[in-house]
Formats: sequence, structure tokens, C-alpha cells
Amino acid sequence: MNPELKSNLRRQLKGITPNSAASACICQHLLQWPQWNKAGVILGFMALGSEPDILPALRQAFERGAKIAFPIVDGNAIRVGVVTSLSDEHFTVDLMGVKIPSAWTPIDADTIDVVLVPGIAFDKEGGRLGRGGGYYDRFLARIGAGAQTVGVTDARRIVQSVPMEPHDCRIKWLVSDAGEVTESSRNKTGY
Repeated sequence: MNPELKSNLRRQLKGITPNSAASACICQHLLQWPQWNKAGVILGFMALGSEPDILPALRQAFERGAKIAFPIVDGNAIRVGVVTSLSDEHFTVDLMGVKIPSAWTPIDADTIDVVLVPGIAFDKEGGRLGRGGGYYDRFLARIGAGAQTVGVTDARRIVQSVPMEPHDCRIKWLVSDAGEVTESSRNKTGY
């Protein structure tokens, strides 16, 4: 696998940023997804500039009683922390520029029902291109088999094929502003 393919794809998609209408549409699709409404523990993320803002959907799940967790980078790994508030004042920015909870309770990755996964690019077979650090791939490799992994993206970031390497983890579902949460073709047939 040529790493240049991944670098080129990251460069091509660099200027695409979702607007508030795209983010609202994505949140609406999540709220209509049956697995979302059944999930007791949801791992979300705080959007960086190129990622959709999913906070309204997380707030809805929080209000109905779901536990909301966030990824916290610890060395080369991701730890998972459940929060008691989604208010902006309960978050801080880490050294990588990512908003993380300032107070959280650690939970085991096996307890997560839905994992919302950001990315630079996705394809319909569950391929995902991240920022290049491998944090999510290492994390996704250790979550429970029953967890529903959902790529969250602007439709303009869905490509024909994402270059994948053996250590890259595929996602099971994809949601964008162009359509409801759909199952990846690889998930339907078994990875």
C-alpha cells in the first residue's frame, strides 16, 4: 500500500468543511436511526473544523438518559470517558487542538453501543481515512464486536475507494447530509 495515496486524498479533501445545514441534517439522520435510540452508551466527538457538528444529537441522547463518552488521547492510545455535562465550560482543548472533557469517568470500551467516528474520507465499503495518527484504528480494534461504528461525514467526503492498509479498521455504518444511516456493504456481507 502506497502511503502517498492517503496523503494525496487528504490534500484533495483539505478545503471541504461542512456547513451548519449539513451538520443539522446529519444529526436528524442519527436521531431517526433505531440503534441510536436504543443505545445506552454513545462515544461521540467534538468536531474539528472539517468535521460535522454532532453535538445537538449527543445532547438529545444525553437528555433521554444515554451515557455520552468522548475519546481522550493518552500517549498512543484512546481512553474513553463518560461526562456528566455537555456544556462548553466542561471542555478544554488538548495539545492536539481537540476539545476533550475536563472532568470524566473512565469506562471500558466494551460497554459502548454506538461509536461515532470522524474522518477525512469514507467509502461505502466501510473504508475510512483518518488524520494519520492511527488513534481510532487502534481504538476500534479493541472495542466490543457488538458496538455499532458509524462514520460521520459531509457527503462531499464520500469517495469511490479509500486506500486501506491491514491495520486500518472499517466502520459498519455511514451517515452524511446526503442520506440516512446506511450499512456499509462489507458489513452486510461480513468483513
